[in-house]
Amino acid sequence: MSFNTFSQDVHLSHIHASPTFLNPAMTGMINNGMGRVIVNSKSQWNTVTNGYKTAAASADMKVYGNKGNIVGMGINLLADQAGDLDFTTVKAGLALSVLRSLDYRDRNVISLGAEINHVSTRFDVSKMIGFEEEPLIALGISNKSKYFTYSIGLAWVHNFDKNRSFYVGGSLSHFNQPDVTFSKGLAQEGVIDTDFDAYNLYSKIIFNAGGNFKIARNFNLLPSAIFTDQGPHQEILIGGYLKYANKASGPNPISMYVGAWLRGYLESDIRGSDAAVVSLRADVNKTYFAVSYDFNISTWKRASRGAGGFELSVIHILDLNKHSRKIQDVYCPGL
Repeated sequence: MSFNTFSQDVHLSHIHASPTFLNPAMTGMINNGMGRVIVNSKSQWNTVTNGYKTAAASADMKVYGNKGNIVGMGINLLADQAGDLDFTTVKAGLALSVLRSLDYRDRNVISLGAEINHVSTRFDVSKMIGFEEEPLIALGISNKSKYFTYSIGLAWVHNFDKNRSFYVGGSLSHFNQPDVTFSKGLAQEGVIDTDFDAYNLYSKIIFNAGGNFKIARNFNLLPSAIFTDQGPHQEILIGGYLKYANKASGPNPISMYVGAWLRGYLESDIRGSDAAVVSLRADVNKTYFAVSYDFNISTWKRASRGAGGFELSVIHILDLNKHSRKIQDVYCPGL
């Protein structure tokens, strides 16, 4: 028996801690600093099978600035492993962005970004277990695949004042729709006859939005949401943080956050709630620590017993003071 399955790209619940993965236009969009380093780690579905283990890291900075214009550059790295065959995906990307302030008070800022990614995938043939040998393995199918993908993004930031701002953006990834099959070599040799149009990677559209609003003397509300559309899969994640910072404790107070999000899926023939995400975050000077847990609330909870997975993230903002006067001319939103 044979059949096709479809899946979406790796996704992270920490919207605030994966801005450049969501949209290349967020590259260099850094408040209170010149550079930023982010590390993410996520694990899920380990109670059901050999689940997903994801590690990601990114670094971006403002490399040039003049009269309300900023050029940002960044790198994105991701490694993901899943399943009994240790299906591994490794991605390395280089992003470039241009930010432009539309007025002298930086109340409106637009950003355009682009990214190129090299992706490699592989699986462990030795871990296949069956009643007989997989025919394609006997024919010499490759267990490795490599390809490039390209992304573009656009973002708009509106600052009401230093206590209230919001941003919206959109990105298009994999618009070149690369071939991701492992059996292309066999087809080129005439061993098998396959329509490889069915194995092209789906393009992915993401809309992201968020804000930072002061609602009381020591409290801020940070709503955020993303919508993803890739092939037959649609997903939405919406929620936010409540931030507490005691301004009387000094110029660099420790800020505490508590947050929650709801993730839903909108498939072509079914829709519903997938997970509830709860999160705690602490900002210590210019280093931000966050931990969250995804509680499975879909029908899959019968198998997972409600367990989802932990996610950790660390963001560190770099000052680079000797360049700050020359470049940091545009006010960017705090994520």
